[in-house]
Amino acid sequence: MLRNLAWQATDTMTRAQLAMFHALGDEISLTQDDRRRALNLDEQCWAAWQDFMMDGPLPAAPTLPDMLQRVSQTAFCLSVVAKRADADPR
Repeated sequence: MLRNLAWQATDTMTRAQLAMFHALGDEISLTQDDRRRALNLDEQCWAAWQDFMMDGPLPAAPTLPDMLQRVSQTAFCLSVVAKRADADPR
């Protein structure tokens, strides 16, 4: 039972992190292909993670820790770029 609760929490957190990444992508008008490239995913891995977001199974590659690290690093970099763009008076 405890294992199921831990997995459910991990699943929920992973989906929330990916949703945050997609919301940031929407905010700065990144295409789906730009998001895929920003995370350094091939098309097959991207499709598997998109399926996961639609309540599919957890993809085997990249591993969950690797994917969460990619999402957090990329989201941070994109948020910095977005803030700089907002501050640019052009």
